[in-house]
Amino acid sequence: CFLTEGFHSKRTVSGAYIVKQDMKKGTCDVAIVGAGVIGTSTALSLARLGYSVTILDKNKGPGAGSTSYSSGIVRSFYSILDSVKLSWEGYQYWKNWEEFIGSKEAPGGLVKLREPGGVILRTINSSRFLDKCVPLMRSIGIPVYEWDYQTCIANLGKVGWDVSKCYKPLRIDHSDFGLPISGVQPEGAVFAPNTGYISDPMLAVQNMKYAAESVRTNGNKNANFLFGRQVVEINQKNGKVCGVALADGDYISCNVVLNAAGPYSAQLNNLAFLDSNINDMKFETRPLRQEVAYCNGPEGIDMDKDGFISIDLDTGCYFRPEVGNKLLIGGLEAECDPEEWVDGDIDSNLNESLTETWTNLVYRAALRFPNLPIPTGKGTQGIVSLYDVTPDWAPIYDKSSLEGYYMAIGTSGNQFKMAGPVGDLMATIIDKCENGHDHDKDPVKYEMKMSRPGDYIDTGKFSRLRDLNNTSQSVMG
Repeated sequence: CFLTEGFHSKRTVSGAYIVKQDMKKGTCDVAIVGAGVIGTSTALSLARLGYSVTILDKNKGPGAGSTSYSSGIVRSFYSILDSVKLSWEGYQYWKNWEEFIGSKEAPGGLVKLREPGGVILRTINSSRFLDKCVPLMRSIGIPVYEWDYQTCIANLGKVGWDVSKCYKPLRIDHSDFGLPISGVQPEGAVFAPNTGYISDPMLAVQNMKYAAESVRTNGNKNANFLFGRQVVEINQKNGKVCGVALADGDYISCNVVLNAAGPYSAQLNNLAFLDSNINDMKFETRPLRQEVAYCNGPEGIDMDKDGFISIDLDTGCYFRPEVGNKLLIGGLEAECDPEEWVDGDIDSNLNESLTETWTNLVYRAALRFPNLPIPTGKGTQGIVSLYDVTPDWAPIYDKSSLEGYYMAIGTSGNQFKMAGPVGDLMATIIDKCENGHDHDKDPVKYEMKMSRPGDYIDTGKFSRLRDLNNTSQSVMG
């Protein structure tokens, strides 16, 4: 993208065009709104296809929005086949990160996938999910192992777990909180060794930005990032995207706009579809407030060395080791936990303080880790962020009814691990559609080039027009 003095064509709510002189104007093939892990990955793939791309973000740097708060977990436990496939393909990107980035070094260093393995206890609360996702994982060759109860005690007991009890997820003010379900215990567990995490999600985005900016055509960068720039208009002419207007008065002319705005995706869609009757999406995205807690590991336990990633449906929490011998604790949308939707002006309406949600997460985690130190006062650590959520917790990777407007949305919470292939997938959809392919009638089949060459992902499962998928209805997908 280059900026010159020129004309600014701004579309009003009525559909008329107002032409202003002496506005800075830029030109590129594709404008991507959102420099998070999905937007930046797509920028890299488009740049490698030869497109000129401008990436716009209201934040001060790459990955500084919801990506910076991601737990960075790389797992393949999903309840629909095409999500399992996409996650397994994504794992290969993280495993072969240098190859993907195209360099053995980058400013700040390259991220590294840590692989402690993933564990889900087999209990009355988890059996339905496991009975669905484990066969899907095995069907595409993902290693998954069943641990009996004694193996659970041997492997998990040494890192401070109490695996002798089953619970129903409850709020800590419930009279039955902490009481185990009478007469039952975990049957065992499922272990997936190829499960890991990225401890610095923002650095991962910086790596991809570096790779994207390294792609050049005739000496010019194919990808240019503009930070602190907010899109306020999506300009259209004759039913097709023709550019975006920015809050500072600048204007960027382009034929394609990609919505990768994370929790702000619905707001951007509202700019694209001033007449809601034009929008044919069957459902929308909505921002959901989340809290994540950090605690020191139990005394005498080396979480960095011996800890596991786990989904614990008995406590309604997920856990992973964190650098510095800490334990990261997040929620699983248990029925007992109220959903905190943040509508309207997100920046004004989001409560960024830790609340009783944090307290509930930590005390429920302590049911599984009886010697977990409970932080108090200044020792309290955690983050508040937003998920961008669809009704079935599966993303939308698709074109739209507005020609030239594409969406990679509904991704916050469980799509970080898919970022590598999703960037390639979105670039493929954009490239094919801009060259005449009808993605609605014939959804692009995306090859699993890294993990299962010759096998394909049905991108119709991520369509804006799909019937809702039968998922876990939570961040587990």
